[in-house]
Amino acid sequence: MKRIIVILLSLMPLLMFAKGDKDTRLVIITIDGLRWQEVFSGAEENLISDSKQVRDTESYRRTYWRPTPELRRKALMPFVWNTVAKQGTIIGNRNLNSMMQVANKTNISYPGYCEMMTGMVDDAITGNDPVNNPHGNVLEAANKDLRYKGSVMMYGSWKSTRFAIHNEPAGIPACVSYEPAVAKNKSPRLQLAERMLEGMPHYWRSEHFDAFTYAFALETLLADHPKVMWISFGDCDEWGHARKYDFYLDAANATDAFISDIYEACEADKFYKGKTTYIITCDHGRGFGNEWTNHGSGTKGSEATWVMLFGKGINTKGETTENGPFYTKQVAATIASILDVEFMPDDGTELLPIEH
Repeated sequence: MKRIIVILLSLMPLLMFAKGDKDTRLVIITIDGLRWQEVFSGAEENLISDSKQVRDTESYRRTYWRPTPELRRKALMPFVWNTVAKQGTIIGNRNLNSMMQVANKTNISYPGYCEMMTGMVDDAITGNDPVNNPHGNVLEAANKDLRYKGSVMMYGSWKSTRFAIHNEPAGIPACVSYEPAVAKNKSPRLQLAERMLEGMPHYWRSEHFDAFTYAFALETLLADHPKVMWISFGDCDEWGHARKYDFYLDAANATDAFISDIYEACEADKFYKGKTTYIITCDHGRGFGNEWTNHGSGTKGSEATWVMLFGKGINTKGETTENGPFYTKQVAATIASILDVEFMPDDGTELLPIEH
């Protein structure tokens, strides 16, 4: 009997490792309000040629217009289509009947992020106010797991995003809007970025430019080495609402470059290299044609979302066809699956992870 106990004790480390890969890291990147149309087809001709929405139509056509959707999307988001599409799975091109959408009825940001992180829809959540989401979320569950406890962080451009994961009660460090970075080890570059943010005009009252989210998140990844980080970009949505299609395209292009930098920095760091899974998705879509600036329950098409998965443990399916519908609420189950953490939405409905 004693011999059996000794053998079992000697196997415990192996059994614990078998429960899940203790070296898993996860970077979640959300791009607020970036339409599936631009992601999968690049610039829209009627919009990029509209002098009321584009400052210099000739210049922007040279930069982003190409004769085919495949070339246009590569011009707009080269990292996505030259790297992500070759290494992972991309879902949401409705032209190929690859379907993904929100399950909530509002088609706006805060309910979208709540759905994404809680794995459920609460019909009482209908606004964008910065109030704590009352439901348990998957990042909170990860932070309770001993493998990830104290190693979950969040950076976002828009003020309300961190409330979607009620980060303070959940013990998850988060920085949004004009708040200082939450890195434990602040590099000189991060300190410089903080000083620059302090001196920037508050062009949007509750949101800073994505360049600061990028700088804060990248420097924190390299200095603090969190195992799980949610990075939430917001410029695309703001410029969309402002009916500035040129700035909207520039924001999508810049975000693609930010993601490329984050990926390359992580894969050059031994803490993350070969151990990291990446998820890129959005909180809602936008309308068609001239309605592209709007989203919400009254705007047709703004329920449409998309998702990209690549890195460790992700199958190389490329751009998918004839699949779905998948729902944004399945992102929570996907995160739980990748991290191998136990998570059940508060409504008791267990969802399948998005295929990966």
